[in-house]
Amino acid sequence: IPSVGFIVTVRGIGLALSNADKAIAGNISLMTENLGIAFNSTFVALIISLILMLFFHQLQKLQDENLVDIQEYCEKYLYSKFV
Repeated sequence: IPSVGFIVTVRGIGLALSNADKAIAGNISLMTENLGIAFNSTFVALIISLILMLFFHQLQKLQDENLVDIQEYCEKYLYSKFV
């Protein structure tokens, strides 16, 4: 997701710079519109990344807790039978 946001940001900046000659002539709206798209795409990609990382962090925490529980169960009930 950050890669897609970066690509759209670069595309938006490129489009804005391609309209620089029109901005110098006095029509700045095309340039600012493309810059708005560039910065908005960056912002949206970062927000989506933060939300996804929160979910991945919670999933990793649950998996780690489950692994600890399995290890404790094995130590308590299985290892004692082999020793």
